[in-house]
Amino acid sequence: MEGDKKYITGEDLKQHNKEGDLWISIQGKVYNVSDWAHEHPGGDVVLLNLAGQDVTDAFIAYHPGTAWQYLDKFFTGYYLKDFKVSETSKDYRRLASEFAKLGLFEKKGHITMYALASIALMFCVVLYGVLCCKSIWAHLGSAVVLGFLWIQSAYIGHDSGHYQVMKSRGYNKLAQFLAGNSLTGISIAWWKWTHNAHHLACNSLDYDPDLQHIPVFA
Repeated sequence: MEGDKKYITGEDLKQHNKEGDLWISIQGKVYNVSDWAHEHPGGDVVLLNLAGQDVTDAFIAYHPGTAWQYLDKFFTGYYLKDFKVSETSKDYRRLASEFAKLGLFEKKGHITMYALASIALMFCVVLYGVLCCKSIWAHLGSAVVLGFLWIQSAYIGHDSGHYQVMKSRGYNKLAQFLAGNSLTGISIAWWKWTHNAHHLACNSLDYDPDLQHIPVFA
């Protein structure tokens, strides 16, 4: 019953924002994910960044519908007394709804296949230019083509790492391995772990792995 519910305020929730004491709110229900943090498939950095806050939009954006069934075991028994949807969240949900209606989230596997075909063609051109030609200009031209190849493969790795761009999960993983691990030389599993954290803590010196890795890559 409504009168039997236990409540805490947003200020109370903010106190639980440290490692070993991580509470979050999803649609007004408060969950303790302290022990789950190190098992979280998305990594503990994401939870450390969002701890002590309402994370409804982030949860919906980064989890499949089946994830909801696992929340009950983390429920603290508390509800957020002053829970309300912010204007920013309302705008985000409205925008996501409009994009969905426009079909912008639909799979477009044929476009990815065209991109992979162009990568394969450029790879063949590079091999021919390096192995079969002795001209310095052919080698320089191959270097330019190789640069475009890496750029295109990075785009494919990025898009397939974010969501399923192919018609099946198997083909999507194949695109990830080819574009990420094989051509770009970056572990796609590691990249997905860090890049998802990047989107949830964009340009945060404390929680954005992409920003923290810039000195190494530079």
